[in-house]
This record gives sequence, structure tokens and C-alpha cells, in this order.
Amino acid sequence: MKRLFAAAAFAALLFGCAETPEPSVRYVDPGALGEVAGTGLESQDIASAAQKAAQSIVNLPAIASAAKPPMILIAPVTNRSASPIDTDLYTTKLRGTLMQYAPGKVRFLARDAAAKANEREQELRESGAVQPGGTAATGRVGATYDYVLTAEVRGISTSSKRGQSDWFLVAFKLVDFQDVLLWENQYEVKKEGRENAIYR
Repeated sequence: MKRLFAAAAFAALLFGCAETPEPSVRYVDPGALGEVAGTGLESQDIASAAQKAAQSIVNLPAIASAAKPPMILIAPVTNRSASPIDTDLYTTKLRGTLMQYAPGKVRFLARDAAAKANEREQELRESGAVQPGGTAATGRVGATYDYVLTAEVRGISTSSKRGQSDWFLVAFKLVDFQDVLLWENQYEVKKEGRENAIYR
């Protein structure tokens, strides 16, 4: 009887183990280096560069001591490296990080995200169909920027029998309305690996 009970318990244990297979997908920290990685720019590189730029910008005297939060226009990121990069993703991440680190210190002009909607809304306001905040819209002047923030990605790639090496330079510039360079910062990353990954 004891042997029969032990055999049944062992069978139940084996059956239970067989019913819990290893998951094929798992969650990982977006800011950490994952097991599937290459020598190109990864999500953690984008986040780190945006965070460093945001922290530096909000500490600028022209930003931190401004009587009124300045308006910043974030220009689309330019990719001059050989690595395929989703520049729209980089621009979105940069703007989101700046807003996170600079609440109330800077304002952002979102012409890229709302240009068509703004044009249609302006037509409705000028025709008198709608009114902003309960006031007349005639003669309304749109906002403009105080500074333009640009970001450019450049890189050098080296490949040999020993593996792949990629070096990237992300250069940030903050320029005022008169094209005067107010601030510039650079973020560098270099990666080496035996195998390269496919980015898409």
C-alpha cells in the first residue's frame, strides 16, 4: 500500500512538472541590457542620452532662472550613422524625458504632433464656429519658440573576423531664436560583440 501511494505521488509530481513549461516570452527592464542585444543603439542608450540631456538643460541659467518658462521646439532627430534608428522614437523619448525632468520649467511646441489639428481648429475659430475659453478668437496669434533643441547621431562601424565594433556620438544643441548656440552636450557609446543583431 505504501509503495502504491509513493508511486502515485511520484507520478503526480512528474505530471505537475510537465504541465508548467518554461515561458517563451518574459518581461525585462527597458533600461537594462537584455540577453538579445547587438552593437547598435539600444533602448537603454536612448533613455540614458535623453535623461542626461534633460538634466543638463533644466540646470542652464537661461532655463532655471527664466521669469517665464521658455518655449522649446524639439527638432526631429537626425541620423547620420550607418545604423538603422527610429528617429521618431528618439524624438518622442527625448521630449517625454524632458517633460518628466522639467515640469513647469520649460514648455514645448508640438507642431510635429498637432500641426494638422491646429490648422483645422484655427479655421473653426476664425469662422466663429468655436471659441477658446469662451473668448473671441479673432486675431489670435500662435505661439513661437524661444529655443530649438536638435539632436544628431553619428557613428563609426568596424567589422573583422573577431567581431563587430560600433561607436556612436549623439550631439545635442540648444539654439535661440537668433541662431546663437546656447548649449551643447554629447553622449558617447561604444559596443563590441562577436555577433551583430538585426534592427528593424
